[in-house]
Amino acid sequence: SHLPSHLFPHTSSLTPSPSHLPVRCCQELGQWDVLTEFGKMQSGGAPFLVLENAWKVQDWSAMKEASTQAEPVCPDSYSAKLNLLRGYLALCYPDEQRLNVVEKLVEAASVQSIKHWRRLPQLISHAHVPLLQLSHQIMELQEALSIHSGLQSGGLNRPPFQTELKTIFKTWKNRLPNYSDDLSHWNNIFQWRQLHFKQLVKAFEGTAQGDQNAGQAMIPVHHIATSIIQHASVARKHKLFSVAMDSLSKINTIPSVPVVDCFQKIRQQVKCYLQKSGSLSSSEVAEGLDMVETTNLKYFGKEMVAEFMALKGAFLAQIGRLEDANKAFSSAVQLHDNLAKSWALWGDYLDQLFTKDRNLTLGVSALTCYLHACRNQSEPKCRKYLARIIWMLTYDDERSTLAEAVDKYYMGISPVYWLPWVPQLLTCLVRREGVHILNLLCSVGKAYPQAVYFPIRTLYLTLKMEQREKYKADQSLRGGLDRTLSAPCSADLVCEPMDTRSAETLTPTPPQASQAKAAVKGNPPSPALQPPPQASVSSQSLPQLPGTPQDLGSGVEGGPIRAPASLWRCSRIMHLLRDLHPTLLSALEGIVDQMIWFRESWYEELLRQLNEGLSLCQSIAFEHREEFLNTQVPSEMVQYVTRLVNTFGVGQEQQGGLGTLSGQPVHEVVSKRASQDPAFLRLKTQFTTDFDFSNTGAKRLHNLITKLKKWIKILELKTKSLPKSFLLEERCRFLSNFSLATAEVEIPGEYLVPRQMPYYVKIARFMPRVELIQRHNSTVRRLCIQGDNGKIYPYLVLNDAHMVKCRREERVLQLISMTNLCLEKDKETSRRHLLFTIPRVVAVSPQMRLIEDNISDVSLGEIFKQYLLQNGLDSDHHILQYYEKLSQAQSRGEPLSVQILQNIFTQIQNSSIPATILKDWAEKTFLTATDLWTFRKQLTNHLSLCGLLEFILHLTRLDPDMCHIMRNCGTITYCFYTFEINKQGELDANRPVPFRLTPCLQSMISPLGMSGPLQMTMIATARCLVQPKFSLQSMLQAILRDEFIAWKKKQEEEENNAMVGTVDVDNEEVIKLVTSAVTSITTRLQNLAEFEDAESKVTLLISAASSVENLCRMDPAWNPWL
Repeated sequence: SHLPSHLFPHTSSLTPSPSHLPVRCCQELGQWDVLTEFGKMQSGGAPFLVLENAWKVQDWSAMKEASTQAEPVCPDSYSAKLNLLRGYLALCYPDEQRLNVVEKLVEAASVQSIKHWRRLPQLISHAHVPLLQLSHQIMELQEALSIHSGLQSGGLNRPPFQTELKTIFKTWKNRLPNYSDDLSHWNNIFQWRQLHFKQLVKAFEGTAQGDQNAGQAMIPVHHIATSIIQHASVARKHKLFSVAMDSLSKINTIPSVPVVDCFQKIRQQVKCYLQKSGSLSSSEVAEGLDMVETTNLKYFGKEMVAEFMALKGAFLAQIGRLEDANKAFSSAVQLHDNLAKSWALWGDYLDQLFTKDRNLTLGVSALTCYLHACRNQSEPKCRKYLARIIWMLTYDDERSTLAEAVDKYYMGISPVYWLPWVPQLLTCLVRREGVHILNLLCSVGKAYPQAVYFPIRTLYLTLKMEQREKYKADQSLRGGLDRTLSAPCSADLVCEPMDTRSAETLTPTPPQASQAKAAVKGNPPSPALQPPPQASVSSQSLPQLPGTPQDLGSGVEGGPIRAPASLWRCSRIMHLLRDLHPTLLSALEGIVDQMIWFRESWYEELLRQLNEGLSLCQSIAFEHREEFLNTQVPSEMVQYVTRLVNTFGVGQEQQGGLGTLSGQPVHEVVSKRASQDPAFLRLKTQFTTDFDFSNTGAKRLHNLITKLKKWIKILELKTKSLPKSFLLEERCRFLSNFSLATAEVEIPGEYLVPRQMPYYVKIARFMPRVELIQRHNSTVRRLCIQGDNGKIYPYLVLNDAHMVKCRREERVLQLISMTNLCLEKDKETSRRHLLFTIPRVVAVSPQMRLIEDNISDVSLGEIFKQYLLQNGLDSDHHILQYYEKLSQAQSRGEPLSVQILQNIFTQIQNSSIPATILKDWAEKTFLTATDLWTFRKQLTNHLSLCGLLEFILHLTRLDPDMCHIMRNCGTITYCFYTFEINKQGELDANRPVPFRLTPCLQSMISPLGMSGPLQMTMIATARCLVQPKFSLQSMLQAILRDEFIAWKKKQEEEENNAMVGTVDVDNEEVIKLVTSAVTSITTRLQNLAEFEDAESKVTLLISAASSVENLCRMDPAWNPWL
């Protein structure tokens, strides 16, 4: 009654969910008595508001009166809900109980709800949720009718009725609302059930059986307490702590409560205090501690007492009583050593002390606690603990004290829990702690060989290539480089021999591969457990991996190169997997061998390299835009182009990887190509002439850009003349004949994210036709695989030149995929169905990857190119126009200013790139209003997720070719993001716009979408990720550890002009860099999650991203108009 009446006209209660904020708040807070009284006090009456709330306070007379008033004025949209409420009244009104009417009302409500469902669009959306919730309540009304019918017929003690009761109770226990449903709906369900539980308690108390019915009478009492505890648990997870505490206090009104329910009640109360401990005062923390200490524990079992002791330790740690906290944790694990919660809380406590003091004894104890906690928990709950374990290894000493503890206690943890962290374990494998991580990786590989084999095979080949380059660099310093390039190589890298039998006996091999496989013979024994200190194997006795060139790591004087310890460990694991799973590993090698036929042709490779060069030149041009016409080509760019002239697409960058050219020198390959293809020699001669930097003006940047564009067009025409597909059986007989009978091989990437159900889709066959499509500025092959579930899985076979960049992209995808678990567990994000769409990416070699594809995929860049083609414009017309106008302004002597850039931006937008390109495309693609509306909503949500990630994680900018839109569902995939790190090793935050929100996207989203779904989605996601329970910081530390180890290794190589091993990277430097990066990310995330005077900083972020003043300062190659 204290609520302002002008906000609630009585007609507003006609809708099932009142839109007025005070009523909504009262519903979520469970203040049903306030709403009922308020409905009665309205001048014209608010019968629908009274109807919805009076039954929850059991004011049946008011409900009957409201039902009489509501029936004549009830709209058709509310008729099903009205019949449901009338059914409640007919069943539960003690003075006028009419069971025969309830069944008719149930049928009427069901028919009307189905009619309302048929009126809605076929695509399921949030508009369907109220009807689904209504159907849930109708079902429970029908089941409650069965309970009352049995009670009225006197069948309380009859076995059939008791069996039916147990069935209904079991059904109610398993059929709960969705976690994302509003708390008011949870309250509706639990309040309704409690009415009938209480009715059953009264019925049992009224019987004369006495002790015979005591056991049966406790069943409804237990269910009453359970429903209250479940409601409080959901309220706590929705962060409505006062509602949770009020709900738990109702258990005190129950005369006799089972011990287990008393324990759960106190447990939920303590969790409420712990969850909001960050905002509690010291007195409230002391109150929570007092609750635990004053609880009489003699009625509880050891497991319950152990959990109370662990919770007590958490409170003591918060108030600074560290010694008492440690004793409490110790008592907890002594009482019950399999209680994961106790080990986890103790591990968190010790971890905090270790991070502060760097005491390795505390570190070992913390690792031990985390490993014990992971033994009895699910994989999602273990993920944050395993992340902490990996990060803590960075603090290890020279004796590998922490790694030794991991090696000692990892047994007992399911291998599937380690699958998401295989990349991080491989980084540990090649570092000092690798000796102790070897056994752990072997145990994971035994259980899931395919999940480990591809990553470790890629790592093995990468290390071998690095070792070869390092040896060649050392020899060049000694004056032996000339002999290396001219004389045939006769030595190889020392590593333990391994069996590399594969499918070469089953299918014809291409000429290039047959030479590489000439040395693959026999089945040599597996290596010993430890590498011999002075062992060496010559190239004649060392079998090569399939696809590995024979001169990999070869010496100059004929002597062998000793393999480093990291390479030996990789070889050891690969040997073990082949010994344990010979059929599977042979099939995997056979599949990889066939990938040689998916290599780029020389002109496809050259086209990709030219596109990369053009992108680099455009970046340089933008950096020197103030004097663009006079800018000289940097020396690094000259070297890049010179290398292209020398190789001319013959695959020099792929030597040492999959599908190499049998170790032949580049000039030999060029001569062979020239003799086979006359056009090759003609084009190479012309290419050499055009890119001769000795000519006048050749080193001017704008001239180089012009030449690059010319050759890109020439090669694009040649690429378009290629056949659009080829049959698999014509080139890859092994893949064509592959089936489940060959081997049980899982679909690539099945193990990237573990599943709750232990079922992984296996390859049934490879589809017969391989398509050639244009993606990512290159020509790629689309290979379709049919799973044993009948579904077709398309994959792109992508050739990559930059090994380091590929692994960086995969780390970002790994982090994003792990955040999906956080979004699923939060109410606001799960209610909006917010999930990142992550394609599976599997590296089969250092320079070839399989990327999951979608047939309906179209990039923003492709949409733009279609528009330019339809209007007869070149793809770089707007970039040329930008620099022309900028040069004109500079020639007039005008200094570069934001106003000039803004004028250029507006002129180009008005003349060439209107803001409605994407909107017009969507309207042509989606013909119905339902499809268009759903697509726009999904696109808005995923643009919000994408923008938030790009901003908080300091990712590289989202180019149009990176933004892939799924036409069948409106989601966006992104697989080419990397962390943007500057030369100082810090995450780079210097960018005019925080993320892509260009005029074209603004027009598609609409102003209403920008102020509504875009902003709210970003806020909800930020508030989700900032929660301590998801431990985003731990996952960031584990993944950024790899990122900065690789970055530091690259920096040292550039400084020293020599190869540097991963093991040589200093741990203290890595800790410093990662801590700084994590602090930067969490600060941004915290700022977006907080509110200041009911305002969020997300509003300012969106304004900055959409501001023309900021967009005009972006690189024109980024297409700030699009």
